[in-house]
Amino acid sequence: MNTRTLRVFLTLIVPALAACGPKTKTETRTPEKPSALVTVGSISIDQQDLDHHLQEKHGGRSDEQTRRIALEELTLRAQQNQAALDADLDKDPAVRAEMARVLATQYREKLLAPQLRELASQPITEARLRELYQENEPRFRSNEKRQIAVLWLNPNNDAERTAQYLEKLNYARTWATTADLKDQPGQGFSVLSVDHSEHQASRYKGGIVGWLESTGSMDQWTKAVAEIAFSLTEPGEVSQVISRPEGMFLVRYMDRKPAILRPLESVTRELEQSEKQRLRQELEAGFRRTLDEKYPSQRTNPPQP
Repeated sequence: MNTRTLRVFLTLIVPALAACGPKTKTETRTPEKPSALVTVGSISIDQQDLDHHLQEKHGGRSDEQTRRIALEELTLRAQQNQAALDADLDKDPAVRAEMARVLATQYREKLLAPQLRELASQPITEARLRELYQENEPRFRSNEKRQIAVLWLNPNNDAERTAQYLEKLNYARTWATTADLKDQPGQGFSVLSVDHSEHQASRYKGGIVGWLESTGSMDQWTKAVAEIAFSLTEPGEVSQVISRPEGMFLVRYMDRKPAILRPLESVTRELEQSEKQRLRQELEAGFRRTLDEKYPSQRTNPPQP
């Protein structure tokens, strides 16, 4: 809400609110009001009101004619506001809610906003950035990843089928480590996967399951594949046939992306933003604590359902 609307609200509601009950300690600090130029019922217009209106609506001009016009405008507004008060519009919940919002916003702007603007204008020191970088190093580190191909068969604890699958996967291993495929790790298991794997997602893709970290993924099957792949040492290497509760695996280590720690220079902006957000939250929390301490609240009546 702009300043003009705020002043309208203040003129409309504050006089009525002031008459609603006894003065509290905080209300006794109100400064002495300047002498009125015009009064309309309970509403008065003083020199400050006129000066503000001239600045806002008349470009700061202060010649006699402009001052007369401005005062007439303020008088009309005061008459309308007094009429609204007489019509008990100050008791309307929507008006009171809007007034509360305006006052709260203006108070934040006066007390909290300058601190937030100062915070925004101050850079985070290099020493603090380095400290934050060290504290958050895992956040900027990417683990080693390996591209993996797999042939997988599931005998479901059937001894005869286990023997057949072992023979079948050993044949595939021999073919993958001795034929042309040996020097082409990028092809995974090539056409072998069609007849030697039951893993539907990779069966028609050379057995390639993609890039995995050493911990695999959430499921036990992927964890098993990753564990076998990270036991291999060189790209292109093929594991032995390995039987696990998840099934029988033949795994090929295709390629590698090493672990990388992003340098401080590449994450400085990210660190600055997160630190300023933390400091902003601290200012907001301190602002709220001050209000709670200075103006403790009490519920006098339970809310109606």
